[in-house]
Amino acid sequence: MKKPTIRAIFVDFGNVCATFDMKRFVKNTERAFGVSAEEIQDVLFMKAKDGGYKGYSPLFMAFECGEIGPVGFFHALTHTLHCEERVDYATFARLWVDVFDRENVELDKLLAKLPQKKYLLSNTNTLVHARHISGCAIVRNHFPTRPDRILSYEVGVVKPNPLIYKVALARAGTKPEQSLFLDDMEENSDAWRELGGVGVVYHAKNDPIAKLKKELRTLGVLK
Repeated sequence: MKKPTIRAIFVDFGNVCATFDMKRFVKNTERAFGVSAEEIQDVLFMKAKDGGYKGYSPLFMAFECGEIGPVGFFHALTHTLHCEERVDYATFARLWVDVFDRENVELDKLLAKLPQKKYLLSNTNTLVHARHISGCAIVRNHFPTRPDRILSYEVGVVKPNPLIYKVALARAGTKPEQSLFLDDMEENSDAWRELGGVGVVYHAKNDPIAKLKKELRTLGVLK
């Protein structure tokens, strides 16, 4: 089978460009807000059939889609949790952004070796983008201008909705089969592949960079 000619590379941010853990927000907020971890998770995520959590709650989805801004999200969150008087916006904003652990320096070096045009394709909100993503070295190095960043809160939908992928492809001016997408979630990659794109699942916490390099060599992207 002939290998596709990749002309554009799209890269997720969370757990690809930088590792993060929402459990840190839940744990720290539990103390700061004076509410239980379960209450916080119930407001932010949808409960799965197995009793765990999977996917955005309507409130979190509205924030990631840009329907409400950071202040509106803060007020809605604290109102729902009945803790409006116990926490201020500055504390919330600090805790919300503090979920990120470290930038993926190895990926930064790898992307520098790839000649294709690169784009950030991420579910995120205006608070995280302004206070964290836009200042990261890996973002400045490879997605330096706003047109290089396809962000859910600007597009109005989150991955794996095909619309955000179509916006990304239109932005790059490439066909799906000419476009590679690195994401940490299988469902996001599956939706990309359904459009005809080349998807690679890579989780910065779980997958060594050598594994990603091997996959890119198989695709003919990395020599």
